[in-house]
Amino acid sequence: MEKWIDEIVAMSDAVIGQPQEIITATRNAVDARKWVASKLVPRVYGDQPMGLTINNTANVLVISEEKQRELQETRRRLLGGTYDARLKE
Repeated sequence: MEKWIDEIVAMSDAVIGQPQEIITATRNAVDARKWVASKLVPRVYGDQPMGLTINNTANVLVISEEKQRELQETRRRLLGGTYDARLKE
């Protein structure tokens, strides 16, 4: 396995300036070696996350005052008559 990995750079360098067919064949051979290495030794040659990705999304809903009052009334009814005074602000 290590022999194949060590050959990748030399193979790539050897086809500089060669006809397209040779470049394509070499690219396929290099890709095959990389794929086999990633499957046989995934901890070393497998796809590794490049870092932590955090996606923050804020959803904002804009409603009319009439719709807001309607929703507050529905909330009040569903909560059995209790009403949060903060919603009146």
